Amino acid sequence: MRTTRRRASVIAALSAAALFAGAGAAQAATGYVDVHGINGEGNVTNPKNGKCYNVSDGYNSGRLLMTNHTDRTIKVYYAPDCKSEKPAVVKPGATYRASESWGFIFYSRSFEVV
Repeated sequence: MRTTRRRASVIAALSAAALFAGAGAAQAATGYVDVHGINGEGNVTNPKNGKCYNVSDGYNSGRLLMTNHTDRTIKVYYAPDCKSEKPAVVKPGATYRASESWGFIFYSRSFEVV
């Protein structure tokens, strides 16, 4: 009876450790997102899964290019706070280019790891 309880305790502890180890590993992408812009460039290193990163500091100061150097897919949004209806999906290793027309200009204003 004691052996059964001991085994159950060990199995429960190992299961909990495996669960927490797996959850920690999935929280961040490995690598960086290269955020190019007309006001300079910057990187976001090891972005967290599901966190929104705003890359604009005002109405017309978004970014024209974003290169995904992570091991995860990112979504790029035209609105701040990751609220655009149809975000661009950027796979690892790919670059997203926003519109550069003289008409209505679209800039990338936020992104998140999915």
